[in-house]
Amino acid sequence: MKKDPPSSQLTWKSRLRKEILSARRIVVLGVGNPAKGDDAAGILCAQELKKLMGGKGRSRLKILLGYETPENTTGEIRKFHPNFVLILDTARGQYKPGTVFLVEKDDIEDDGVSTHRISLALLISYLEETVGCKVMVLGIQPLNLGLGEKVSEPAKKSATALAAYLANVFVGQSL
Repeated sequence: MKKDPPSSQLTWKSRLRKEILSARRIVVLGVGNPAKGDDAAGILCAQELKKLMGGKGRSRLKILLGYETPENTTGEIRKFHPNFVLILDTARGQYKPGTVFLVEKDDIEDDGVSTHRISLALLISYLEETVGCKVMVLGIQPLNLGLGEKVSEPAKKSATALAAYLANVFVGQSL
């Protein structure tokens, strides 16, 4: 049986809001494989956020699509000089499908191989060390990750709701 997020996970919104409030420049990086069902959730969220923002905040906010190779965006991230990077991805946290939760860096397996070309743990460490920024990962619990599968309704609804939440926070901060 899938569990609800623990109470500590319910604070991801307040932790995220705090980081956004204190950041001068922010990168939002959508990650995932659109050909593998719910693995597209991070990409869908970033795409929806781009639409909702409509170019607002370009001097302080950059939204990137990293797909399966988020490491290919590191040059663009470095040139933008953010002090906060938010990575949006599908993550298995044993929650109900569609649950959005904070993925702690220490909980990311650092095996060098994942559904991405390099592990997110290595990418996070690289960004923290070379850019000097804070990195946070928000995960969306998948229902299915099968090749050729469509994105499930829970993942799609969560990606859309998360994009709307982020847009409201960014617009409220006059980005």
